[in-house]
Amino acid sequence: MVNRPGAKSLDETEKAVLYSIGALGFTPLRSMVKLQKMHFLLANAFPDLQPLLNFRPSLLGPHSEVVESVLENLKNLNLVRQSRGSFALTTKGRHEFDKLHMNEGMVQVIEDFKDFLNDLPDNEVLTFIYIFYPEYISESAKWDELKGRRTEIAVSMLRKQKISFSKALEMSDLDGNKFIELLKASGVRWRTV
Repeated sequence: MVNRPGAKSLDETEKAVLYSIGALGFTPLRSMVKLQKMHFLLANAFPDLQPLLNFRPSLLGPHSEVVESVLENLKNLNLVRQSRGSFALTTKGRHEFDKLHMNEGMVQVIEDFKDFLNDLPDNEVLTFIYIFYPEYISESAKWDELKGRRTEIAVSMLRKQKISFSKALEMSDLDGNKFIELLKASGVRWRTV
């Protein structure tokens, strides 16, 4: 980012959150759950971020007070606005976004995660996180409700081509033959790579 007299320089965490909200052509990020889980996945992809973001189990899976605080800072700087649970960049935020200098690898990962998460219902996002990161279930207010729907959610995510067959099978908690029968009966087509 270019420093200007009187302007606040964004730190790396603020840049990552700002970029995640503006990525994919300024498409709004559609919930706090998605914002938190995107940065959780980002911290898993870039382990140097883990101590900075400090995710802990919470009522809705992994939660970072740092991400929440950064979001509030960006809103206070009039870079991000919240409307009906979604987050979008303001005009000022778009100008800052255009000046960001981000690691190209991180940019691609953020865009991939936003593409993966943003059009999923929050319950599907949470189920995915709980299945593949079970250490974050301990404080969950939703897991008891979601675990009974895990097969349905796995089929839905596979139908949307959000996850591979092997990930869907793991999410479903069914054996392979039963899962294949269910997919065929549901008219879900998949391909293995």
